[in-house]
Amino acid sequence: MKKNENIIEDKKIVLPNFFTVLNMFCGFFAIIEILQKNYVVGCWLIIAASVFDALDGKIAKFINTRSKFGIEFDSLADLISFGVAPSILIYNLYFNLFGNLGIFISFIPLACGGFRLARFNITPLSVKKENFTGLPIPLYALAISSFVILNYDLWETMKISQLFIPMVLLLSILMVSNIKYDKLPKFKFTRNRKNNIKLLIVFVSLLIISFFKGKAIFPLTLILIFHGIARWAKNLSKSEQDKKVADISIYK
Repeated sequence: MKKNENIIEDKKIVLPNFFTVLNMFCGFFAIIEILQKNYVVGCWLIIAASVFDALDGKIAKFINTRSKFGIEFDSLADLISFGVAPSILIYNLYFNLFGNLGIFISFIPLACGGFRLARFNITPLSVKKENFTGLPIPLYALAISSFVILNYDLWETMKISQLFIPMVLLLSILMVSNIKYDKLPKFKFTRNRKNNIKLLIVFVSLLIISFFKGKAIFPLTLILIFHGIARWAKNLSKSEQDKKVADISIYK
């Protein structure tokens, strides 16, 4: 009986890890396409990797098979798909113009993404239950790849590649910051109002993407990124006000 239970458990573990392998394969395939200057194809493969990345986590939670191995394996896949692939992309598209400095700048988000993943892996589950600390590396990769897709959709070339410098530096800083970012909602309506609102936003976003295709992904990604910054600034301002009120009450 116990042997049969172990077999079932092993089969359950295979399913989320299969999606992790698909994530890794998309990242590897994206690198090949980018090196062959098929930049748009490479970017869509990075986006596909992000979809598989979201699915492996959701499936692992759904069938209750979250494991230390799965978390570490997922991080390795993420570093390839959302760290290495985008860094090669931005180097080939723009930063190769700057020689050794371009190599260094292209490496910065890869290093920050690796730090972000390592920090996530050692964070206790109770702490990372509600939010991500720092910009998730798939969101960074989505911003970079969707920016390239938007350029090619509008002008069939990288028209505003100069934006890569401020974008890469800002996103790198956000990945190692303590700014909180929301996790994906449960894919069902529950009694949790916050989860339902998030789920509704996801559905609306998918609807917008279905109409506007690649042109919509970058603006939607920017909204997500700057929502985290705005909420952090609001909380920081509130904390400062509370501190001032507390100081005044002490002197009274």
